[in-house]
Amino acid sequence: MYDDVLASPVNLSNLKQSLVELLRYLSEEGRTNANCWAADLFFCWPEDLWERDWSEQTLPDDFHDLLAMMGSALHDGVSSADTASNFDCLPEQLLERAKRLEVPQRSS
Repeated sequence: MYDDVLASPVNLSNLKQSLVELLRYLSEEGRTNANCWAADLFFCWPEDLWERDWSEQTLPDDFHDLLAMMGSALHDGVSSADTASNFDCLPEQLLERAKRLEVPQRSS
């Protein structure tokens, strides 16, 4: 996930796959309070702590929005599932959003 979000240039297909795999894990066997907190903390780091800025200037809006949501209320995904659900931040809600991400086709 880390390598895909910071790759230059970003391979959106790889990034989407990494997001789907991470969120599938958090929705299934990896659904623990600690894992949801860790993922949330990873994505809510201030951009100046990242090696490269992955803000809306470097990623399409839908990708940026999903990453921002993962650093929002995902930490409530187990301990306060109703809260996370209200913000559309349950792992399975984020997974469905990740699956719908559109990867532009390269022109030949």
